[in-house]
Amino acid sequence: MKKRSVVSAIACGLGAAIMAGPTWAIDYQPFDWVPLPRGTKVLSLYYEYGAHNSYNNTIAGTFDANLDSHVGIVRYIDYRKDSLFGHQWDWNVLVPFGGLRDGRINGQQLGNANGVADPVASIGYFLISEPEKKRFLTFAPYLTIPIGSYDRNKPLNLGGNRWIYNFQGDYTQGIGDKFTIDASAGWTWYGDNTKAGNGSQKLKQDTSYELYGWLAYDVSDAVRHAFPGASNAKVAIGYMGIFGGEQKLDGISNGQKARQDQLRATYMMNFSPTTQGLLEVTHDVHVEGQFKQNFGLILRLVNAF
Repeated sequence: MKKRSVVSAIACGLGAAIMAGPTWAIDYQPFDWVPLPRGTKVLSLYYEYGAHNSYNNTIAGTFDANLDSHVGIVRYIDYRKDSLFGHQWDWNVLVPFGGLRDGRINGQQLGNANGVADPVASIGYFLISEPEKKRFLTFAPYLTIPIGSYDRNKPLNLGGNRWIYNFQGDYTQGIGDKFTIDASAGWTWYGDNTKAGNGSQKLKQDTSYELYGWLAYDVSDAVRHAFPGASNAKVAIGYMGIFGGEQKLDGISNGQKARQDQLRATYMMNFSPTTQGLLEVTHDVHVEGQFKQNFGLILRLVNAF
């Protein structure tokens, strides 16, 4: 089969699998697992940009490609005043939206996608919360609800047309006066998409597993020389690894999976006691069965009230 024909077959079989949005919503930044005081409510706004320059298919190989993603996320968190089985907890909801631009694989056009991605609902449970020891142990289930924008006739979609359940646990520990580590692990179960491929095929995906790690350093003292009102200024380096998640279309592998290794760096600080800004850059060092993100940018503004 000619290479262009192979690419055409790949594009036909992508369905919603290529960029179905829970990854945007479920990823996390340093200190996200540290609870705020009971009764606090938080509104966060994200902008996430991704520039992808190659595509790997585990069957057909790696191709020159392009995909620009522009995704916004609105997130609301409610740290409950009451306890759940004797521990602090919160509920939160995330709504991603945006667009995928100029998608192509080896010259084969995939088009664009716009709209609202699948919203995600979650509950955070703080099993250990010991601020005096800078130690926190948190668990959180995430449920992705398939009501986002989806067109069975398009290879690119923001919605996934399938239920997704993710469960994560995280341990956060301060070390001395300046350092903090975050270590997190999770697994993701994927429901079936019965409108994939040619629009009436069934897409199934194996469970995937995630590992995250952050090492943060407090630079507040240095930053205050330039910005006297700044506080909680941190720089951090991190890693994300996703494993498994092989896909099958009507029982036959389509060459896509969730394998990914990504490095990231973050700067965050408080502009006021209730307002925080964050900037993060990311780079995929290895992917299998998906687009490779050469450069990613995350901007986040958080307001607590």
